[in-house]
Formats: sequence, C-alpha cells, structure tokens
Amino acid sequence: MTTPPTAAPPALSPLAAAVRAERLRIRTLRSLVLTLALVPLLTAVTTFAFANGGSDADPLYNAFFGVMFGQLTALVLGTLVVTGQLAGDGGAHVLLAVPRRGRAYAARLLATAAHLLLAGLLAGVLTILCARLATGDPEVGPADATAWRAVIGCALYLTLVGLLATGVATWLRHGVATLSLTIAVLFLVPFVVGVTAGGAARFLPATAGQLVLRAAPADGPLGPWTGLGVLALWTALAVGAGWWRLRARDV
Repeated sequence: MTTPPTAAPPALSPLAAAVRAERLRIRTLRSLVLTLALVPLLTAVTTFAFANGGSDADPLYNAFFGVMFGQLTALVLGTLVVTGQLAGDGGAHVLLAVPRRGRAYAARLLATAAHLLLAGLLAGVLTILCARLATGDPEVGPADATAWRAVIGCALYLTLVGLLATGVATWLRHGVATLSLTIAVLFLVPFVVGVTAGGAARFLPATAGQLVLRAAPADGPLGPWTGLGVLALWTALAVGAGWWRLRARDV
C-alpha cells in the first residue's frame, strides 16, 4: 500500500526567507544571544537595586531608570548585528545569499527589531514588577494604566535605539566608532546641549524618546508619543544613512 505524497510546505517569499536567516543568526550566535538576554536583565536588576534612589519627582520615570543600562545593551546588539557579519568576507557572503542589498538590509532591520521588541517588552514588564516590589508604590505597579503605557514605550524605545545603532554601524562599518558616536549622542550630548541651548535638548533622541517613560511629561511641545516619534525620525535618519553607504559600496 503506497502512502500519498505529502504536500510540500509553501515556499517563503525572498524577503521572508532573508528575515528567517537573520533571525536564525541572531538566535544561534552566542554573542548576540547573550547581548539580547542582557537587555531585560540589566534593565530589571538596575530597577530593583536603585528604585528608591532617584531624585526625579516622577516615580514612574525613577522606576524605569534601568532603561539607561538596557539601552546600552540594545546599542551593542544593534552594532554587533552589523559588525559581526562584516568580519572576514561576511559582507560578501551575505550578498551572495541575498544579492539585492535592499532586501538584505531590510531583513536585518526587521529581524533585529523583532528581537529587541520582545526583549523590550520583557524588560518593561520586569521593571514594573521589580519597582512595585522595591518601592511598594502602586503608581509604578501593574495595576496602573500609565505604567503599562511606559512598558510599551520601553519596548519601542529600546527597539528604536537598537535600530539607530544598526543604521550607524552600517554607515560607519566599525563597532568602536559606532558605539562611541551613539553613546555620545544618547548620553553626553543632552547634558551639553541642555546647558547651552535650553529647549533644543528636548528634540535629541534620548531626551525626546524617554518622555514616554514619564507619568507626566514636562511642559513643552512634545508628549509621550510625539517624543517617541522624534526618536523614530532620528532612527530613520540613521537607517537611511546606512542604506546610502551600503548601496554605494562594493561589499
């Protein structure tokens, strides 16, 4: 008795196949897996350790203080996704597998965003749970609707920060230079511009994006979601710069 032939699984579109390959790479390379795991771990541990140590009047923003450390690992992940593939002839091998550069670049961005979004959601949930345990403040616990807005904002913020690093790394093609530039823009420039240019600092990536982590953002032109939109524009600029450089190079 012959068995009927089984139907072949539907073929993936070229973009879906490229995204699947990038997801597999992120999940199998030890450096990327470790860095991705550190995003929620560092965010939550820092929150639990310093939940009562903030001087800001906004308890929700104090609770999400750990995002300052989580974004460092998001920057490292966004950088390693690019620079780890450039080692040796990795860039040429990618183009052999996915000859269309736009498709390869889009697949890298989509796979990185998907992993960072999940890690960011986990970081946000762990943050409000740890903050509730550490402070006992119901305003930073899972029963508060504003806290859940901050959870979603935390996930989007970390995702955008990681993609910003991916775009810069594609543009610069150097890990140390990428981390130096992105850390300076996110951590150092807001303090300098905040002193010398006043309100201009509100439109810097980190300053604007972190408004979504506040229960009551300060008076100004930006709110929680519009501030996140400003960060998205900075990320789009970095991604566009990366695409311009990728398109102009041989490999």
